[in-house]
Amino acid sequence: DKLWAAYRLKEAYKKLLVATDEMVKSQFIEMFGNPLSLNQKNELKRLGECCILNPRRPNIALCDTDKVSFIPMPAVSEDGYLVDMTDEEYGKVKKGFTYFENNDVLFAKITPCMENGKGAIVHGLTNGIGMGSTEFHVLRPINGISSPYWLLALTRMPIFRERAAKNMSGTGGQKRVSASYLDHFMVGLPAMEEQRRFEAIYRQADKSKFELKQCIENIDKVIKSLING
Repeated sequence: DKLWAAYRLKEAYKKLLVATDEMVKSQFIEMFGNPLSLNQKNELKRLGECCILNPRRPNIALCDTDKVSFIPMPAVSEDGYLVDMTDEEYGKVKKGFTYFENNDVLFAKITPCMENGKGAIVHGLTNGIGMGSTEFHVLRPINGISSPYWLLALTRMPIFRERAAKNMSGTGGQKRVSASYLDHFMVGLPAMEEQRRFEAIYRQADKSKFELKQCIENIDKVIKSLING
């Protein structure tokens, strides 16, 4: 009985996790409208005007032995989080990888990662610098114009990804979304105040999800001990 009760509770928490995700998506639509609709609440802008796409690397005052964060594709989850990163010597990763900074948004451009929703806001980078997979596009928020949370939510919307999938180029498993597609994607740009309101909702949902995941982990421990007991 205890075991079944634990399983039922775990399923209930998992449903709550899904519901929290759906709430964030519906909140986005409610506040900003469907990003693919021709009838937008806000003035249409190119996405390339709302953020800096694939920003150039500045001259970095780092030695080759200094540490930076390294983020390969598996370190970004399909539900919008940075799940892992390692420190690497700058000299080892300064060539042949994608550069980004804290608060940048990563967007997986290659199939099937793009369709699966891989993307995240990066933060907590060693020395404020990250290097990662060349299969990421980087969207950098512009102060006073865009919030990383609005950019992440927009680029993770299933309808956004479905449209992007239709505009991929390449063959087979090497299909990619081009920077040009993102640059020219037309979107209604909300006022910064609205974006900040949405960010507060997103962060609160994140907190709830973190607590739900902890509850699920604890239930898993209980289930294990009941089975082993």
